[in-house]
Amino acid sequence: MRKTIFGCLGAAAVAFALQFTPANVEAGLFSPCDPNGCDPCGEVVCTPCDNLWDCDPCGALNGCGPSLGKWFLNGHIDTGFWANAHGKKSTYGDADNPLTYARGADLFSGNTGYLQNTRLTGAQINQLYVSMGRSVDGRRGLDIGGTVDFTWGSDAYIVQAAGLEHSTGRASSWGSGDYFSAFAQAYAELAYGRWNVKAGKFYAPFGIDSYKSTENFFYSWSPTNLIAPTVAGGAYATFKASDRLTLIGGWVMPEEIGESSKYNTFAGGFIWTPGKKLNLRYTFAAGKNKYEGNALDTPYDVFVQSLTTTYQYNKRISYVFDWTLLNVNSDGESLASSYSLMNEIIFKYNSRWSFGQRFGMISGNYLDPAGAILGGEGVDLYTVSLGANWTPNKWLTVKPEIRYDWNEDGLALFGAGEKTYQFSGGLSTVVKF
Repeated sequence: MRKTIFGCLGAAAVAFALQFTPANVEAGLFSPCDPNGCDPCGEVVCTPCDNLWDCDPCGALNGCGPSLGKWFLNGHIDTGFWANAHGKKSTYGDADNPLTYARGADLFSGNTGYLQNTRLTGAQINQLYVSMGRSVDGRRGLDIGGTVDFTWGSDAYIVQAAGLEHSTGRASSWGSGDYFSAFAQAYAELAYGRWNVKAGKFYAPFGIDSYKSTENFFYSWSPTNLIAPTVAGGAYATFKASDRLTLIGGWVMPEEIGESSKYNTFAGGFIWTPGKKLNLRYTFAAGKNKYEGNALDTPYDVFVQSLTTTYQYNKRISYVFDWTLLNVNSDGESLASSYSLMNEIIFKYNSRWSFGQRFGMISGNYLDPAGAILGGEGVDLYTVSLGANWTPNKWLTVKPEIRYDWNEDGLALFGAGEKTYQFSGGLSTVVKF
Protein backbone atom coordinates (compact mmCIF):
# COMPACT_ATOMS: atom_id res chain seq x y z
CA MET A 1 0.00 0.00 0.00
CA ARG A 2 2.83 2.40 0.89
CA LYS A 3 4.61 1.68 -2.39
CA THR A 4 1.41 2.45 -4.28
CA ILE A 5 0.85 5.70 -2.41
CA PHE A 6 4.44 6.90 -2.82
CA GLY A 7 4.39 5.87 -6.45
CA CYS A 8 1.28 8.01 -7.02
CA LEU A 9 2.90 10.88 -5.12
CA GLY A 10 6.03 10.65 -7.26
CA ALA A 11 4.06 10.55 -10.50
CA ALA A 12 1.96 13.51 -9.41
CA ALA A 13 5.08 15.48 -8.47
CA VAL A 14 6.68 14.81 -11.86
CA ALA A 15 3.47 15.77 -13.68
CA PHE A 16 3.25 18.91 -11.58
CA ALA A 17 6.85 19.90 -12.39
CA LEU A 18 6.45 19.25 -16.11
CA GLN A 19 3.54 21.67 -16.26
CA PHE A 20 5.89 24.58 -15.57
CA THR A 21 7.69 24.45 -18.91
CA PRO A 22 8.35 27.79 -20.66
CA ALA A 23 5.85 26.92 -23.38
CA ASN A 24 3.11 26.14 -20.90
CA VAL A 25 3.80 29.22 -18.82
CA GLU A 26 3.67 31.42 -21.91
CA ALA A 27 0.68 29.85 -23.65
CA GLY A 28 -1.29 28.30 -20.77
CA LEU A 29 -2.18 24.64 -20.41
CA PHE A 30 -4.15 22.93 -23.17
CA SER A 31 -6.88 25.30 -24.35
CA PRO A 32 -7.91 28.81 -23.24
CA CYS A 33 -10.30 29.27 -20.36
CA ASP A 34 -12.17 32.21 -18.87
CA PRO A 35 -9.54 34.33 -17.03
CA ASN A 36 -12.01 34.64 -14.18
CA GLY A 37 -11.92 30.90 -13.63
CA CYS A 38 -15.22 29.56 -12.41
CA ASP A 39 -16.75 33.03 -12.33
CA PRO A 40 -18.93 33.17 -15.47
CA CYS A 41 -20.16 36.72 -14.96
CA GLY A 42 -16.73 38.30 -14.53
CA GLU A 43 -17.51 39.08 -10.91
CA VAL A 44 -15.07 39.14 -8.04
CA VAL A 45 -15.25 35.55 -6.85
CA CYS A 46 -17.06 32.28 -7.32
CA THR A 47 -20.60 32.75 -6.11
CA PRO A 48 -22.68 30.10 -4.27
CA CYS A 49 -24.05 29.21 -7.70
CA ASP A 50 -20.80 27.44 -8.43
CA ASN A 51 -21.62 24.30 -6.46
CA LEU A 52 -25.36 24.17 -7.09
CA TRP A 53 -27.02 21.10 -8.47
CA ASP A 54 -27.97 22.73 -11.75
CA CYS A 55 -25.24 25.33 -12.25
CA ASP A 56 -22.25 25.13 -14.58
CA PRO A 57 -19.83 27.94 -13.70
CA CYS A 58 -17.51 27.40 -16.66
CA GLY A 59 -20.24 27.10 -19.27
CA ALA A 60 -21.36 23.74 -20.69
CA LEU A 61 -19.04 22.03 -18.21
CA ASN A 62 -16.08 22.70 -20.50
CA GLY A 63 -13.78 23.85 -17.72
CA CYS A 64 -10.29 24.43 -19.09
CA GLY A 65 -10.02 21.20 -21.05
CA PRO A 66 -10.18 20.69 -24.82
CA SER A 67 -13.40 21.65 -26.60
CA LEU A 68 -15.31 18.54 -27.65
CA GLY A 69 -18.74 19.99 -28.26
CA LYS A 70 -21.09 18.74 -25.57
CA TRP A 71 -18.53 16.15 -24.48
CA PHE A 72 -15.99 17.37 -21.95
CA LEU A 73 -12.85 16.20 -20.17
CA ASN A 74 -11.10 18.43 -17.64
CA GLY A 75 -9.79 18.52 -14.09
CA HIS A 76 -7.29 19.97 -11.65
CA ILE A 77 -4.61 19.09 -9.13
CA ASP A 78 -4.49 20.84 -5.76
CA THR A 79 -1.33 20.52 -3.66
CA GLY A 80 -0.47 22.37 -0.48
CA PHE A 81 0.88 22.40 3.04
CA TRP A 82 -0.48 23.40 6.44
CA ALA A 83 1.03 23.99 9.88
CA ASN A 84 -0.19 25.01 13.33
CA ALA A 85 1.39 27.13 16.05
CA HIS A 86 1.20 24.27 18.59
CA GLY A 87 3.61 22.23 16.50
CA LYS A 88 1.39 19.15 16.77
CA LYS A 89 1.53 16.60 13.99
CA SER A 90 -1.40 14.57 12.73
CA THR A 91 -2.11 11.33 14.57
CA TYR A 92 -4.13 8.28 13.62
CA GLY A 93 -6.84 6.28 15.27
CA ASP A 94 -7.06 2.60 16.06
CA ALA A 95 -6.85 0.45 12.92
CA ASP A 96 -9.60 -1.75 14.38
CA ASN A 97 -11.92 1.23 14.86
CA PRO A 98 -13.45 2.29 11.53
CA LEU A 99 -14.75 5.53 13.04
CA THR A 100 -11.24 6.91 13.49
CA TYR A 101 -8.66 4.99 11.48
CA ALA A 102 -10.12 5.27 8.00
CA ARG A 103 -10.97 8.93 8.50
CA GLY A 104 -7.31 9.83 8.17
CA ALA A 105 -5.85 12.13 10.81
CA ASP A 106 -7.62 11.74 14.12
CA LEU A 107 -10.06 14.44 15.28
CA PHE A 108 -7.69 15.66 17.98
CA SER A 109 -4.55 15.73 15.85
CA GLY A 110 -2.39 18.76 15.26
CA ASN A 111 -4.74 20.40 12.79
CA THR A 112 -7.89 18.60 13.97
CA GLY A 113 -10.84 17.47 11.90
CA TYR A 114 -12.33 20.96 12.08
CA LEU A 115 -10.19 21.98 9.12
CA GLN A 116 -11.16 18.77 7.30
CA ASN A 117 -9.35 19.34 4.03
CA THR A 118 -5.95 20.11 5.56
CA ARG A 119 -5.25 16.68 6.96
CA LEU A 120 -1.52 16.92 7.70
CA THR A 121 0.95 19.15 9.44
CA GLY A 122 2.99 19.22 6.27
CA ALA A 123 2.73 18.84 2.49
CA GLN A 124 -0.05 16.89 0.82
CA ILE A 125 -2.00 16.35 -2.37
CA ASN A 126 -5.51 17.51 -1.53
CA GLN A 127 -7.23 16.77 -4.81
CA LEU A 128 -6.37 15.07 -8.06
CA TYR A 129 -9.69 15.64 -9.83
CA VAL A 130 -10.88 14.44 -13.24
CA SER A 131 -14.31 15.24 -14.69
CA MET A 132 -15.77 13.76 -17.86
CA GLY A 133 -19.16 13.42 -19.48
CA ARG A 134 -21.67 15.09 -21.75
CA SER A 135 -23.53 18.33 -20.99
CA VAL A 136 -27.20 18.75 -21.88
CA ASP A 137 -29.31 21.52 -23.37
CA GLY A 138 -33.07 21.08 -23.42
CA ARG A 139 -33.94 24.24 -25.32
CA ARG A 140 -34.35 22.30 -28.58
CA GLY A 141 -36.06 19.26 -27.10
CA LEU A 142 -35.04 16.18 -25.15
CA ASP A 143 -31.30 15.89 -24.47
CA ILE A 144 -29.53 13.14 -22.49
CA GLY A 145 -26.09 13.25 -20.89
CA GLY A 146 -24.26 12.70 -17.63
CA THR A 147 -21.16 13.37 -15.56
CA VAL A 148 -18.55 11.22 -13.83
CA ASP A 149 -16.07 12.95 -11.49
CA PHE A 150 -13.24 10.93 -9.92
CA THR A 151 -11.05 12.32 -7.13
CA TRP A 152 -8.01 11.09 -5.21
CA GLY A 153 -6.16 12.79 -2.36
CA SER A 154 -6.40 13.78 1.27
CA ASP A 155 -9.81 15.41 0.68
CA ALA A 156 -11.51 12.48 -1.02
CA TYR A 157 -12.88 10.75 2.10
CA ILE A 158 -15.30 13.67 2.48
CA VAL A 159 -17.13 12.78 -0.75
CA GLN A 160 -17.25 9.04 -0.11
CA ALA A 161 -20.76 7.65 0.21
CA ALA A 162 -22.18 4.57 1.91
CA GLY A 163 -23.23 2.04 -0.69
CA LEU A 164 -20.50 2.99 -3.16
CA GLU A 165 -17.05 3.67 -1.69
CA HIS A 166 -17.80 1.93 1.60
CA SER A 167 -20.53 -0.29 3.01
CA THR A 168 -20.32 -0.62 6.79
CA GLY A 169 -18.23 2.10 8.36
CA ARG A 170 -15.03 3.66 7.12
CA ALA A 171 -12.96 0.48 7.51
CA SER A 172 -14.04 -0.56 4.01
CA SER A 173 -13.36 2.85 2.45
CA TRP A 174 -11.36 3.27 -0.73
CA GLY A 175 -8.11 4.17 1.00
CA SER A 176 -6.70 4.63 4.50
CA GLY A 177 -4.48 6.95 6.49
CA ASP A 178 -4.19 10.22 4.56
CA TYR A 179 -5.17 9.34 1.01
CA PHE A 180 -8.50 8.17 -0.33
CA SER A 181 -10.35 7.96 -3.63
CA ALA A 182 -13.99 8.41 -4.58
CA PHE A 183 -16.43 9.15 -7.33
CA ALA A 184 -17.32 12.67 -6.25
CA GLN A 185 -20.18 12.61 -8.74
CA ALA A 186 -21.64 9.94 -11.02
CA TYR A 187 -25.05 10.78 -12.44
CA ALA A 188 -27.18 10.61 -15.56
CA GLU A 189 -28.83 13.83 -16.72
CA LEU A 190 -31.89 14.61 -18.80
CA ALA A 191 -33.05 18.03 -20.02
CA TYR A 192 -36.26 19.07 -21.73
CA GLY A 193 -37.34 22.67 -22.07
CA ARG A 194 -37.25 24.28 -18.63
CA TRP A 195 -36.82 20.90 -16.88
CA ASN A 196 -33.60 19.21 -15.83
CA VAL A 197 -33.39 15.84 -14.03
CA LYS A 198 -30.33 14.16 -12.50
CA ALA A 199 -30.13 10.64 -11.03
CA GLY A 200 -27.15 9.04 -9.28
CA LYS A 201 -24.59 10.61 -6.95
CA PHE A 202 -24.13 14.38 -6.92
CA TYR A 203 -23.05 17.32 -4.76
CA ALA A 204 -25.51 18.44 -2.08
CA PRO A 205 -25.97 22.25 -2.16
CA PHE A 206 -25.59 23.00 1.55
CA GLY A 207 -23.16 25.35 3.22
CA ILE A 208 -20.78 27.98 1.95
CA ASP A 209 -18.04 25.69 0.57
CA SER A 210 -17.72 23.52 -2.50
CA TYR A 211 -15.73 20.29 -2.50
CA LYS A 212 -13.84 21.35 -5.63
CA SER A 213 -10.93 23.58 -4.69
CA THR A 214 -11.31 25.47 -7.99
CA GLU A 215 -14.62 26.83 -6.67
CA ASN A 216 -13.41 27.99 -3.24
CA PHE A 217 -11.52 31.18 -2.50
CA PHE A 218 -9.89 29.86 0.68
CA TYR A 219 -7.63 26.82 1.03
CA SER A 220 -9.23 25.49 4.23
CA TRP A 221 -12.95 24.88 4.60
CA SER A 222 -15.31 26.44 7.11
CA PRO A 223 -16.65 24.48 10.13
CA THR A 224 -20.03 24.40 8.35
CA ASN A 225 -18.82 21.17 6.76
CA LEU A 226 -19.31 19.48 10.14
CA ILE A 227 -23.08 19.73 9.70
CA ALA A 228 -23.68 20.19 5.96
CA PRO A 229 -23.84 17.04 3.77
CA THR A 230 -21.29 17.16 0.94
CA VAL A 231 -22.82 14.59 -1.43
CA ALA A 232 -26.13 12.80 -1.82
CA GLY A 233 -27.54 9.92 -3.82
CA GLY A 234 -30.95 9.69 -5.46
CA ALA A 235 -32.72 11.87 -7.99
CA TYR A 236 -33.90 15.47 -8.19
CA ALA A 237 -35.32 17.88 -10.72
CA THR A 238 -34.95 21.60 -11.33
CA PHE A 239 -37.53 23.74 -13.06
CA LYS A 240 -36.68 27.19 -14.40
CA ALA A 241 -39.88 29.02 -13.53
CA SER A 242 -38.54 32.30 -14.90
CA ASP A 243 -35.27 34.00 -15.76
CA ARG A 244 -34.90 34.86 -12.08
CA LEU A 245 -36.38 31.86 -10.26
CA THR A 246 -35.42 28.16 -10.33
CA LEU A 247 -37.25 25.55 -8.23
CA ILE A 248 -35.61 22.36 -6.86
CA GLY A 249 -37.23 19.11 -5.70
CA GLY A 250 -36.22 15.46 -5.32
CA TRP A 251 -35.75 12.36 -3.18
CA VAL A 252 -32.21 11.87 -1.89
CA MET A 253 -30.05 10.08 0.68
CA PRO A 254 -27.44 12.39 2.28
CA GLU A 255 -23.96 10.83 2.20
CA GLU A 256 -25.40 7.58 0.79
CA ILE A 257 -26.29 6.01 -2.53
CA GLY A 258 -28.42 2.89 -2.56
CA GLU A 259 -27.28 1.80 0.91
CA SER A 260 -30.63 2.03 2.72
CA SER A 261 -33.38 2.62 0.19
CA LYS A 262 -36.14 2.87 2.77
CA TYR A 263 -34.29 5.57 4.72
CA ASN A 264 -34.13 8.73 2.65
CA THR A 265 -35.20 12.35 2.58
CA PHE A 266 -37.11 14.83 0.47
CA ALA A 267 -34.97 17.71 -0.76
CA GLY A 268 -36.22 21.00 -2.10
CA GLY A 269 -35.55 24.69 -2.41
CA PHE A 270 -35.16 27.54 -4.83
CA ILE A 271 -32.62 29.90 -6.42
CA TRP A 272 -33.76 33.50 -6.77
CA THR A 273 -31.86 36.29 -8.50
CA PRO A 274 -33.95 39.46 -8.13
CA GLY A 275 -31.27 41.65 -9.72
CA LYS A 276 -27.75 41.70 -11.08
CA LYS A 277 -26.17 42.21 -7.67
CA LEU A 278 -28.12 39.81 -5.45
CA ASN A 279 -28.38 36.02 -5.53
CA LEU A 280 -30.30 34.01 -2.93
CA ARG A 281 -30.38 30.23 -2.54
CA TYR A 282 -32.45 28.20 -0.07
CA THR A 283 -32.25 24.40 0.15
CA PHE A 284 -33.46 21.82 2.66
CA ALA A 285 -33.63 18.06 3.19
CA ALA A 286 -36.05 16.38 5.61
CA GLY A 287 -36.75 12.71 6.29
CA LYS A 288 -35.31 9.56 7.83
CA ASN A 289 -31.78 8.28 7.44
CA LYS A 290 -29.50 5.48 8.69
CA TYR A 291 -25.75 5.62 8.38
CA GLU A 292 -24.32 2.10 8.58
CA GLY A 293 -21.25 1.89 10.81
CA ASN A 294 -21.76 5.41 12.14
CA ALA A 295 -22.18 6.16 15.84
CA LEU A 296 -25.89 6.53 15.05
CA ASP A 297 -26.37 2.93 13.88
CA THR A 298 -30.15 3.22 14.10
CA PRO A 299 -32.68 5.04 11.91
CA TYR A 300 -33.01 8.70 12.83
CA ASP A 301 -34.94 11.73 11.66
CA VAL A 302 -32.85 14.42 10.02
CA PHE A 303 -33.54 17.99 8.91
CA VAL A 304 -30.90 20.20 7.33
CA GLN A 305 -31.28 23.55 5.58
CA SER A 306 -29.08 26.29 4.16
CA LEU A 307 -29.72 29.89 3.22
CA THR A 308 -26.92 31.43 1.17
CA THR A 309 -26.91 35.02 -0.04
CA THR A 310 -24.38 36.68 -2.34
CA TYR A 311 -24.27 40.43 -2.85
CA GLN A 312 -22.02 41.99 -5.50
CA TYR A 313 -21.43 45.47 -4.08
CA ASN A 314 -19.38 46.61 -7.08
CA LYS A 315 -16.86 45.20 -9.54
CA ARG A 316 -14.26 44.79 -6.80
CA ILE A 317 -16.16 43.83 -3.64
CA SER A 318 -18.51 40.90 -3.00
CA TYR A 319 -20.10 39.55 0.19
CA VAL A 320 -21.38 36.04 0.90
CA PHE A 321 -23.49 35.05 3.91
CA ASP A 322 -24.52 31.50 4.80
CA TRP A 323 -26.76 30.10 7.54
CA THR A 324 -26.93 26.31 7.87
CA LEU A 325 -29.01 24.35 10.39
CA LEU A 326 -28.94 20.65 11.35
CA ASN A 327 -31.35 18.74 13.58
CA VAL A 328 -31.07 14.97 14.24
CA ASN A 329 -33.66 13.15 16.38
CA SER A 330 -34.28 9.52 17.31
CA ASP A 331 -37.42 8.35 19.12
CA GLY A 332 -38.24 11.92 20.03
CA GLU A 333 -34.80 12.57 21.56
CA SER A 334 -32.54 15.26 20.11
CA LEU A 335 -29.18 13.76 19.18
CA ALA A 336 -27.66 16.70 17.35
CA SER A 337 -28.85 20.27 17.02
CA SER A 338 -26.62 22.97 15.65
CA TYR A 339 -26.31 25.90 13.27
CA SER A 340 -23.51 27.83 11.60
CA LEU A 341 -23.20 31.45 10.50
CA MET A 342 -20.49 32.20 7.95
CA ASN A 343 -19.43 35.40 6.17
CA GLU A 344 -16.97 36.00 3.34
CA ILE A 345 -15.81 39.36 2.01
CA ILE A 346 -13.70 39.31 -1.15
CA PHE A 347 -11.82 42.28 -2.63
CA LYS A 348 -10.49 42.05 -6.19
CA TYR A 349 -7.41 44.23 -6.34
CA ASN A 350 -6.63 43.56 -10.01
CA SER A 351 -6.83 40.78 -12.59
CA ARG A 352 -4.21 38.72 -10.74
CA TRP A 353 -4.71 39.45 -7.05
CA SER A 354 -7.75 39.10 -4.79
CA PHE A 355 -7.93 39.27 -1.01
CA GLY A 356 -10.53 37.78 1.31
CA GLN A 357 -11.70 37.50 4.89
CA ARG A 358 -13.90 34.74 6.28
CA PHE A 359 -15.37 34.87 9.76
CA GLY A 360 -18.15 32.99 11.50
CA MET A 361 -19.14 30.42 14.07
CA ILE A 362 -20.84 27.08 14.62
CA SER A 363 -22.95 26.45 17.70
CA GLY A 364 -24.61 23.42 19.25
CA ASN A 365 -23.89 19.73 19.58
CA TYR A 366 -23.12 18.07 16.30
CA LEU A 367 -21.52 15.05 14.67
CA ASP A 368 -17.74 15.18 14.45
CA PRO A 369 -15.90 13.76 11.41
CA ALA A 370 -15.74 10.32 13.07
CA GLY A 371 -19.48 10.14 13.68
CA ALA A 372 -19.48 10.79 17.44
CA ILE A 373 -21.60 13.53 19.02
CA LEU A 374 -19.65 16.44 20.45
CA GLY A 375 -20.56 19.24 22.72
CA GLY A 376 -23.03 17.92 25.30
CA GLU A 377 -25.37 20.85 25.73
CA GLY A 378 -23.54 22.76 23.04
CA VAL A 379 -20.18 24.10 21.89
CA ASP A 380 -19.52 27.45 20.24
CA LEU A 381 -16.62 27.27 17.80
CA TYR A 382 -15.39 30.50 16.17
CA THR A 383 -13.13 30.94 13.15
CA VAL A 384 -11.42 33.78 11.27
CA SER A 385 -9.38 33.42 8.06
CA LEU A 386 -7.38 35.89 5.99
CA GLY A 387 -6.46 34.74 2.51
CA ALA A 388 -5.37 35.77 -0.96
CA ASN A 389 -5.58 34.39 -4.49
CA TRP A 390 -2.75 34.98 -6.96
CA THR A 391 -3.69 34.01 -10.52
CA PRO A 392 -0.75 34.79 -12.83
CA ASN A 393 -2.38 32.99 -15.77
CA LYS A 394 -5.50 31.10 -16.79
CA TRP A 395 -4.57 27.73 -15.32
CA LEU A 396 -2.71 28.48 -12.07
CA THR A 397 -3.98 29.84 -8.72
CA VAL A 398 -1.93 30.13 -5.53
CA LYS A 399 -3.84 30.48 -2.24
CA PRO A 400 -2.00 31.56 0.94
CA GLU A 401 -4.10 31.60 4.12
CA ILE A 402 -3.74 32.22 7.85
CA ARG A 403 -6.47 31.12 10.25
CA TYR A 404 -7.43 31.36 13.93
CA ASP A 405 -9.98 29.07 15.63
CA TRP A 406 -11.18 29.12 19.23
CA ASN A 407 -14.04 28.10 21.50
CA GLU A 408 -15.31 29.62 24.73
CA ASP A 409 -16.69 26.46 26.33
CA GLY A 410 -13.48 25.12 27.85
CA LEU A 411 -13.38 22.08 25.55
CA ALA A 412 -9.83 21.41 24.30
CA LEU A 413 -10.36 20.81 20.59
CA PHE A 414 -6.90 21.76 19.29
CA GLY A 415 -3.26 20.83 19.72
CA ALA A 416 -3.99 17.11 20.23
CA GLY A 417 -6.76 17.94 22.68
CA GLU A 418 -4.64 20.27 24.81
CA LYS A 419 -5.78 23.74 23.73
CA THR A 420 -9.02 25.66 23.32
CA TYR A 421 -7.58 27.73 20.46
CA GLN A 422 -5.37 27.29 17.41
CA PHE A 423 -3.43 29.58 15.08
CA SER A 424 -2.60 27.89 11.78
CA GLY A 425 -1.84 28.61 8.15
CA GLY A 426 -0.68 27.25 4.84
CA LEU A 427 -0.59 27.60 1.08
CA SER A 428 -2.33 25.79 -1.76
CA THR A 429 -1.45 25.59 -5.47
CA VAL A 430 -4.23 24.71 -7.90
CA VAL A 431 -3.43 23.78 -11.49
CA LYS A 432 -6.29 23.35 -13.96
CA PHE A 433 -6.07 21.10 -16.98
